[in-house]
Formats: sequence, C-alpha cells, structure tokens
Amino acid sequence: MYRKLPPVSMLRTFEAAARLRGFSAAAKELFITHSAVSQQIKALEKQVGYPLFQRAGNEMLLTEPGKRLADRVRLILEGMENVFPGDPASDALQQKVLIVEVMAPIAEKWLIPRLKAFNQLHPDIVLNIRTTPDLVALDDESVNVGLRYGDGNWRGVEKIKLRDEEVFPVCSPEFLEAHPGISLQNLTRMPLLRHSLISWRHWFEKAGLPLESPGNALTFNDVTHTIHAALVGQGIVLARSLLVKDHLQAGRLVRLFDIPVPGTYSYYLVWRQNEAKEPVMALFRNWVIAAMAEEDAC
Repeated sequence: MYRKLPPVSMLRTFEAAARLRGFSAAAKELFITHSAVSQQIKALEKQVGYPLFQRAGNEMLLTEPGKRLADRVRLILEGMENVFPGDPASDALQQKVLIVEVMAPIAEKWLIPRLKAFNQLHPDIVLNIRTTPDLVALDDESVNVGLRYGDGNWRGVEKIKLRDEEVFPVCSPEFLEAHPGISLQNLTRMPLLRHSLISWRHWFEKAGLPLESPGNALTFNDVTHTIHAALVGQGIVLARSLLVKDHLQAGRLVRLFDIPVPGTYSYYLVWRQNEAKEPVMALFRNWVIAAMAEEDAC
C-alpha cells in the first residue's frame, strides 16, 4: 500500500517552491541546494505526468495543473502537521531565529562590526545573516528582516527609513601624497572610481563641474570594491558616508572638498508580517534604529 505516494520531503519542496515562486528561495528556506530542489520537482513532474512550473522572468510560476496540485498538497501537509504536532521547545527556539537579509556593503561596513553589541543585549536570539549584492531587487519571502539601500519602493514589506545618505570624494593618504594639488579644476583628470549604478553626475553639478563622464574612470559593480580600490591607492571614489565613516576616523581615507551632496537613495529597515516572530523582530528593529540614531549623533 501507498507505494505510489511521493516522499514527504518532495511534497515539502514542491510546496515551498510554489509558495515562494522560485527554486532558489525554496532551497534557502529548506537549507538544501538549488540542484536538489530542481531534481525533486523533476521527479514529481515525472510521477504526476505533467509540468508543474513555467519560467516567467526570474520567477518560476505554477502551471494551471500545478496550481491545483499545490492547493491539494498544502492541505495534505497542514493536515499532517496537525496529526504530528512539533516539539513546543523546538518551536519556541525557532521563534528566536531571525533570517536577516543585508546588502553586502551594509553588512561589511556597518552591521557586522556592531553585532557584538546586539549579542550582548540579546544572547538568546540567533541571527541568520544573508548578504546580497548592492542595489538588487530583493524578493525572498523566507526573509524576516532586511537592511536595504534603495528608493523604498518594495512590495509586500513594512519599512522604516533609517537615514538619508550623503556622498563626497575620498582617497587614500598615499594617493593624495602621490597627487599633490588636487583641485576642482583638475579633478576630472584624476583617476576616478565609479559604481556602475551610481554616477558622479550629481556631485559634479553641485561642484560646478562639467557633467560629462570622465574617460579615465575605473568602474565596479560593487560599492565595496570601489572603496577597496580607493584604500589601496587606485584613485578617488565618490563615497557614501555610512560606508566610509570608520575609514575616515582611522585615517585610512581622506575626504576631499567640503561639498556633500544628498545620496541617490536612503537606508531602510524592512520586514514581513510574522506574528510568531514579531516580539523578536521588534527587538532587532529597535536595536537597529537606536544604533543608526547613535551613528548620526557621533
């Protein structure tokens, strides 16, 4: 009996991929590889005899038969969960785990150096930190809380603006020594470092400089790489204040010109509604807000 039934693990994988509309998101939630998700979905499709998903851009959407199967599987899994209730102690522990998604530059330059303070205040909370590249679309529904830099136009999340940003040119002391006499008049002839999604245009306009892009600029798609290139003396970077504050205080970078310009985007704390985890999410949100306020006060 029941030899034709697929494994429960396969049904859980299918349900997660259907709910999260993607194999990568399902893999993250279930702590398995993308390949394992794909293989299990293919095996389930072979067993039922029809396609379950179809690609739509970056998403994997259910076919019509897939939707009907997903509804049935979800009811089956919910029924099994009622028959086999979890360990209350284990459930309580899971409520103390927060999946925090942070854009990599914010994690490296701001969050990670300050996590010790959070751990001392809340040693019972486990933070599962996931990083993503800077300025990318974030749609992983398994994430509880996120720290983002952007325009704030994200769907399906609650959000708080933490702070605006300002940008200004910086370079290493060694670069400054090797290029004496840097001025607004000769700035565009200097080696400039650029982020592929953020140009110097607004700062040039505020400084009264020509708006054409300099021809001698190195371009990176990660803001941490632009900062690192400046640290090793490769040129001048238009830096975001939050990401270079520690370097400026330590003397590893030097600010050029007292002409700050508002950044293109702002920093936000975002989260999804989750009643079970609301108490622990509130603790993390309050800590981040307080830490950002302390940053501004310094």
